[in-house]
Amino acid sequence: MGRKISVIIPTHYRNDLLPTAIESVARQDYEPVELIVVDDSGEGYAEPVLAEYDEVIDKPIIKEENEGWQAAYTTGIEQSTGEYIQFLDDDDYLYETKLTKTANVLDQNPEVGVSYCGVVRGDEGDFYPKQEVSGHFLEPALRFQTFPMWTGSMLMEREVLCDCLPMAGMGEEDDLDIELGDTDLKIELAKRTKADYVDECLTFYRQEGNKLWTGKRRFKKILQNIRHQKDIYNQYPEIRRDLLAEWYERQGRNWLDEQIWSAKAIQCFIKSAYYERKQKFPRIIETLAAILGRPGVMSAVRVKRTLLDG
Repeated sequence: MGRKISVIIPTHYRNDLLPTAIESVARQDYEPVELIVVDDSGEGYAEPVLAEYDEVIDKPIIKEENEGWQAAYTTGIEQSTGEYIQFLDDDDYLYETKLTKTANVLDQNPEVGVSYCGVVRGDEGDFYPKQEVSGHFLEPALRFQTFPMWTGSMLMEREVLCDCLPMAGMGEEDDLDIELGDTDLKIELAKRTKADYVDECLTFYRQEGNKLWTGKRRFKKILQNIRHQKDIYNQYPEIRRDLLAEWYERQGRNWLDEQIWSAKAIQCFIKSAYYERKQKFPRIIETLAAILGRPGVMSAVRVKRTLLDG
């Protein structure tokens, strides 16, 4: 009998997918496991599913109002009693040895507070852990380069996770509209502990319909992350500049995907060139080309590749 693991599933209008997530926890070959499902619809939408699985779910929680990702997980953490905590979105699921194998990593390495595994992501295939996202992993976290370390693949020491609370958006001085996903949490974990991994894909990440980290919305969240973690980014100014250079360029291209010419795209390319540290000249070419719109940028990309290859 190992240390108790609390699995927390927040659910929001996904009764069609929620049973698969619940059943994947029930099939785990690990004991003891405590399953907590938090219905964050604000109107008890998941109650029929919770009733159907009342023998599997240890703590069904019906929230009276929808408060979002951070609040749902926080509620689950507060109600949990496990020494290890696993998050699981309601549209994802775990393979049957996931908890056993990631718990073994924590059991055998007292200095490690986060263990994770590889991920099967929709139709894109298998994503295995990166060697550099182990041990001290703060720099990859600040660069947004930790995947497949992600909420569904991580198993966390309760003590370390609770020390990260409140989650972004839940603090007294936080903007309650902030939505940072799990990247902010990974930065907080990286400040406090080390990570290690199981080199297998043991979690399925469905990802369909998730608009939080796509397009211009994704760029907004990245800027929010940088602002929210400004103290630590101030200690790593080169990482901050690299991140802003890359994402302003992506944002500029995103505008030109929608319009053949865009003043906002030009502004983004100017900012990208400003923040660029290593490849200033190619960025400047791209910025000047943006004045000509999408055709100009496409030509500049070809020139930039030629310069870099040369």
